Amino acid sequence: MIKVIGFDLDDTLWALTPIILRAEKRLDKWLQENVPQLKYDVIQMRELREELLLESPELGGQVTELRRRIIARAMLHSSVSEAAIGELSTAAMEIFLTARNDIEFFEGALEAISLLSESYVLGALTNGNADVSRLGLAPYFSFAFSAEQIGAPKPAPDLFTHALAHTDVDPHQMIYVGDDPVLDIDTANGLGLRTIWVNTKQKDKSGETNPDITIENIKDLPKAVSQIVQSA
Repeated sequence: MIKVIGFDLDDTLWALTPIILRAEKRLDKWLQENVPQLKYDVIQMRELREELLLESPELGGQVTELRRRIIARAMLHSSVSEAAIGELSTAAMEIFLTARNDIEFFEGALEAISLLSESYVLGALTNGNADVSRLGLAPYFSFAFSAEQIGAPKPAPDLFTHALAHTDVDPHQMIYVGDDPVLDIDTANGLGLRTIWVNTKQKDKSGETNPDITIENIKDLPKAVSQIVQSA
């Protein structure tokens, strides 16, 4: 019997790229106004990102800390005093995170989540740093775990095993809903979860395993869940 439904967030419940681009622009505007000596624009910040990842690859699974370090390094290289960097980088991150959580759900996403929450325990498992409380999902989601919090990004199984332990269910009692055939579907399938691939971009399948069901619109999720429940 299905008891739990886990969700990826970015590109499953909303489109990520326009959100990040807008958040970077808001951050850049704030930095220009509050750190006028800063020598880095959005493009140069992205170059710093690559530099930091080469130095510390583990930051790839710590997206908030990575961006904080990018901002701090840009300030350091722009002759901002070390005493001021901590406070300024914290304030800058809040600007970014507020914008990053200013999202527009795919049509039908909230309605599907609200409906499913009446019958199942719902939760989020994400490599990103979207905040279910800021997003208004807290009334529907009983848990939310990020790779940064757990210490290992997908495709490592840690997020999934943590959710299974937290909800005290067996893998076959949980459905995972995600957009990435490898990070989401293959990883969840490998642990014995049921899976639903949300293929909003109508991509060719690139994973090694098949989802139980593929949908192209998140509003079709309740029907897909019902199909899995009936077949269980």
